[in-house]
Amino acid sequence: MIADAHCHLVGFSEEELVGLEGILIAAVSEDVQDSRRTLELARRRRGTLAFVGIHPWRAADVQEEDLRAVESLVPDAAGLGEIGIDGDHLETMSMQLEVFRRQLRLAREYDKPVNLHCLRAWEECLDLVLRHDVRSAVFHWYTGPRDLAERISGYGFYISINAAAKVQRRHAELAASIPMRSLLVESDGPYEYRGLRLTPLMIPGLLDLISELRGISRESLEHAVAENFHDAFLGR
Repeated sequence: MIADAHCHLVGFSEEELVGLEGILIAAVSEDVQDSRRTLELARRRRGTLAFVGIHPWRAADVQEEDLRAVESLVPDAAGLGEIGIDGDHLETMSMQLEVFRRQLRLAREYDKPVNLHCLRAWEECLDLVLRHDVRSAVFHWYTGPRDLAERISGYGFYISINAAAKVQRRHAELAASIPMRSLLVESDGPYEYRGLRLTPLMIPGLLDLISELRGISRESLEHAVAENFHDAFLGR
């Protein structure tokens, strides 16, 4: 089973979606409108887990009605995401933190997993997730310290490696060292990075790369990642 742990599925055309059939996808959202579209897509696309929420880049413009709208969608969603904080946007950090905390409380209340954006704020995100007693968390496109990755794994959470590991050396190094019990793979499609348009179709190539880096068979890696995907998003 090929599984993409973090993808903005609503960003793909209908024609592109046809080409993604057979791939299990955790589809994340960026705002209320995106969340509604993701839920609708999940109703008609087999193998889609819909995540709702407000991205930290959108936090500065969030109104109370937006947070209430997200809450109304949570019962029908697989989880909350893409949520978190971004250390590159310190000018909006106070609002980012407020929106993130509100959504973590929803995750705890409704017992939902979270799909996290924690760029340059990895430790702060982990601390908040632990404080809010969230059941399951995925740290998407992880580029933080190796020792922190060990801590994240030790708490039973998950770390996803992006298809950009093909061109992002630091990320590839982490792909070789993250504890297997926590390893997931993702595309973050249709994001564009260093000339790559990322899509779930790149996941098989990413699995090949990771299996080579770790010196294990592609089959055993795919099996382990599939089990992690199930445990992270569908419950142990």
